[in-house]
Amino acid sequence: MEGLRQSVPRLLNLALTIEQVAEGLGLTINQVQNAKLYHDGIQIGERRAKLKLIPTLLKFGVTVEQVAEAFDFSVEEVRQVTQSQP
Repeated sequence: MEGLRQSVPRLLNLALTIEQVAEGLGLTINQVQNAKLYHDGIQIGERRAKLKLIPTLLKFGVTVEQVAEAFDFSVEEVRQVTQSQP
């Protein structure tokens, strides 16, 4: 199981389909979908997507508070993203 935990972040960075992940791990698609690691990976991906959208939304005039509410982030989290942008 520890090897699987270490493999999941690498697999997420490869942008593989669920079919490719299942095949690579020797599991069925259903087994992958039912795994907690799969659900954790989905949540990580969703969070990354939201974080990437923040600068664009702010450029279009959406306020920090509105972004935080829409994405269920704290205002501080949104501000940290804006401060880390070049």
